[in-house]
Amino acid sequence: MSVRIRDTLSGRLVEVGESGSVGLYVCGPTVYNHIHIGNARAPLFWDVVTRYLRSRGYGVTFVQNITDVEDKIINKANEEGVSWQEIVDRYTDSFHERLELLGVSLPDVEPRATEHIPEMISLIQDLIRGGHAYAPGNGDVYYRVESFPAYGQLSRQRPDEMRETEKAQTGFKESPLDFALWKASKPGEPSWESPWGAGRPGWHIECSAMVEKHLPDGADIHGGGTDLRFPHHENELAQSAGAHPDHEFVRAWAHHGMVNFAETGKMAKSLGNILDVKDAVERHGSNALRMWLLQSHYSQPIDYSEAILEEKRRSYERLQHLLSRISGSASSSELDENLARELRERVDRAMLDDLNTPEAVAAVFELSGRAGAEISARPGAAQEFGKLAEALAETLTTFGFDLAEESVAEVNGVSIRYTEEPEAGVLDRVAQREGARRSKDWPLADKLRDELKAEGWIVEDTPEGPVLSRR
Repeated sequence: MSVRIRDTLSGRLVEVGESGSVGLYVCGPTVYNHIHIGNARAPLFWDVVTRYLRSRGYGVTFVQNITDVEDKIINKANEEGVSWQEIVDRYTDSFHERLELLGVSLPDVEPRATEHIPEMISLIQDLIRGGHAYAPGNGDVYYRVESFPAYGQLSRQRPDEMRETEKAQTGFKESPLDFALWKASKPGEPSWESPWGAGRPGWHIECSAMVEKHLPDGADIHGGGTDLRFPHHENELAQSAGAHPDHEFVRAWAHHGMVNFAETGKMAKSLGNILDVKDAVERHGSNALRMWLLQSHYSQPIDYSEAILEEKRRSYERLQHLLSRISGSASSSELDENLARELRERVDRAMLDDLNTPEAVAAVFELSGRAGAEISARPGAAQEFGKLAEALAETLTTFGFDLAEESVAEVNGVSIRYTEEPEAGVLDRVAQREGARRSKDWPLADKLRDELKAEGWIVEDTPEGPVLSRR
């Protein structure tokens, strides 16, 4: 069984994983600030992919790097008057903290650029020997773009259309398109010894070196944002193919779309219009954020707004409420067995076809809806969905949802389930309303229901007790 990925380079569906193993490399953060929700898309999505593939028996090696030496880090350290290492440690810790808030696991390998200086120097030397790079004598080393005729294929550009991506001191670069593999050190900057003098690596060379070291057979999938296609991934491809033309570097390039604000457009640190992951989780919960990101195909851009996230939170709560109702099922009906089988089949079909999470999530909602309709028509059917409950819990867990996020409160003998912490007094009125229902005091029950609704709360009456959720 293989996985089909829409390869950015060829534009075709490429099969990977035929041997039962998948090597995955994803470009990680440059650690100079807290990650925002746009930065979170890649680690969350590839965490889901890794979970899914392992659940189906694949052996996965997931590598996601940390860029811990770069101009932005050095500039941040200079602004604060601290060492560059202090900036790196602070924001690496912040990155890990925010992944934990999102329920995202760390990769199998999290290499840092500064741990791979010897590998980068070796790769640069191979490029110089092959005529793909040159050292002009000022301590820098540059990649000679004209030496690689395929340059531009990944980003669908011709060299004469490209913009210069890196400035250099006048006269040292043979062509404006050439890019730095090694940079001569400046006073106060971190540096390492090399054959060309003290300096530090360029940004692009680190990923080429790390893929070769940690995925020696090449990356089956190389992931990253569409903003990295050029120049970062274009340069990675040129470096690795130029240095080792007989070695397969990447089998399928997979680029995810950007996260935008629905009202104002692009989200970026440089524009100052970002939402920290920590703030987003506090506002909406990790499950709502996960639902939002997974209901769009990874290759497409996605919009953020408070209203969109609120809708995703409510939709997940409805799904969780159904699972809570059927999770205690003591038996299984023919409908139950059919729904469970169809759920697993449709999730597999979607995920094996270019990791189509929106199709997989749509199957979850559709089949859960059919179970919900049966329960509405015949309340006793809630005890007949044992197979579906198992398949649904398995799917949601594989996709990284926190099934324990729902809370249960006992108030005056009434068990109330909820996912968002209500204001003071709300649970008391829900319990009071349940007491009115039990005593058939319908006017009081209706009055309390209308009061709660006016304050933004909906109460769903189930045989297991009331379920409270935001409208």
